[in-house]
Amino acid sequence: MAIDCYFFIMIFVASALIGGFFVARPDTAGASIPPYLWLLGCMLIFEMFAFLRGKGAPGTMIGMSTRVIGFAAGMAIVLAIVFFSGSPARLF
Repeated sequence: MAIDCYFFIMIFVASALIGGFFVARPDTAGASIPPYLWLLGCMLIFEMFAFLRGKGAPGTMIGMSTRVIGFAAGMAIVLAIVFFSGSPARLF
């Protein structure tokens, strides 16, 4: 599998966990660190391990368009989970 597939799997899992966390603890949505930075932190960790594993060789890193699509999809998943669960958490 290409690195992009692993990235999208990680985005889906991280977004589901973040959304589930906000459903379970709605008060954490107002924390000093905004929810989108939680997802960006997960993306940073993935990128770091991908870079270290492939030593920065071409084809071992994901493209910018994949990053943007992954972030947008991840935030959409988080918002959908919070919205459809009826949680009182306010993300923005």
